[in-house]
Amino acid sequence: MSGETALRERAELLDELRQIVQSMKNLAFAELQRVSRQRQAHDDAAATVTEALQALPDHPDNRLPAITSGHLPAPGDRRILLVMGAERGFCGAFNAQLAKSLQEASDTTGELTWVASHRLLDLLGTSVPSARGIAGCASSDEMDHVVDAWSDLLRPELDANTPVTLLYASASGLTRQPLWPVPPAPKPARQAGVQALIPPIVPLPVAQVRSAIERQHVRLQLLKAVCSSLEQENHWRLAQMQRAQDHLDELGQQLRRRYAHLRQANITNELETLASADSPSTGH
Repeated sequence: MSGETALRERAELLDELRQIVQSMKNLAFAELQRVSRQRQAHDDAAATVTEALQALPDHPDNRLPAITSGHLPAPGDRRILLVMGAERGFCGAFNAQLAKSLQEASDTTGELTWVASHRLLDLLGTSVPSARGIAGCASSDEMDHVVDAWSDLLRPELDANTPVTLLYASASGLTRQPLWPVPPAPKPARQAGVQALIPPIVPLPVAQVRSAIERQHVRLQLLKAVCSSLEQENHWRLAQMQRAQDHLDELGQQLRRRYAHLRQANITNELETLASADSPSTGH
């Protein structure tokens, strides 16, 4: 009967693990719903900022102060790649795909790599010499705080007009997105017979207004990117948890079959023992 006891105890452990995995799936799904809603809100806000940039009048002073002063990024100047990885585990190869992309490009880009994930930084090891760790975002609750920290780190780089690129996971795969300098916003095409919009009256220097709007654009792009990254991370986590749950279900079925077989064998042995004890003696 000790074998039955061991199997029963293992079955109870598998049930506990199954409940834990289901709880993790529920948390990942709830987080996925939250970041999806937030990403949509940030998309709408970014569209509004783009419209504001489009509405600014074309003017010689309609440039950033750093560019107006004559400084333009030159080949070999400082460049930054901000990489958004996962700070939490159980999301499969989410960080591995980012690490592979960085390792393949590390010898050719010449970029300073800011890695917003200590897990990803540990995974890289010394394979990307330019990598340095910065605060990562583990959940939607931390998003505003983490983006504020990134903005503080980026502020002197933006003032110096340092080119900044984002690398993060999106629905279409790994995405490299230029963040700074902000490319000129294309003017909306005017339809025939529709009067052109009159540029708004700006009481401040246009360059100053544009600079302020572009800083808002940068923050919104960071928020959109981290939302997209968290979305994909939780998609990966849900898939990983589903695979774990399927494996636990398979183990549970195997365990139940073994238990049933062992139980039947023990019952058969007990019946044979009883039958042997009740049989009449054959001795004279």
